[in-house]
Amino acid sequence: MYCGAVFPPDLKAGFAEPEALKWAERPNLPPEAARQLEIMRVLPTERPKRSVGAIFGVLAIPVFAVLFYLLYRIIERYSAAAAVLVMVAGVGFLGYIGWSLFKRSG
Repeated sequence: MYCGAVFPPDLKAGFAEPEALKWAERPNLPPEAARQLEIMRVLPTERPKRSVGAIFGVLAIPVFAVLFYLLYRIIERYSAAAAVLVMVAGVGFLGYIGWSLFKRSG
């Protein structure tokens, strides 16, 4: 059936089968080539693409770690309690970046 209409039974009459549809005899593959084709079928050949955001995220972790450490050293001169708060905020921020990258990749 085509678009709800039935083909007439004598539609193929008078037409020869196209050459492209005829059966072609193919030679047998050597065992080594057959094994190679089997490996190519099973193993993925393309690498997963990495996003620009993930690359910037991975690069941001050490940069922010250094910035929070330097900020900690500056604030430590004036107030030890504020310096501890800066370190806690820095660890929390770096943990959030790492968690979001891990969640994004998985």
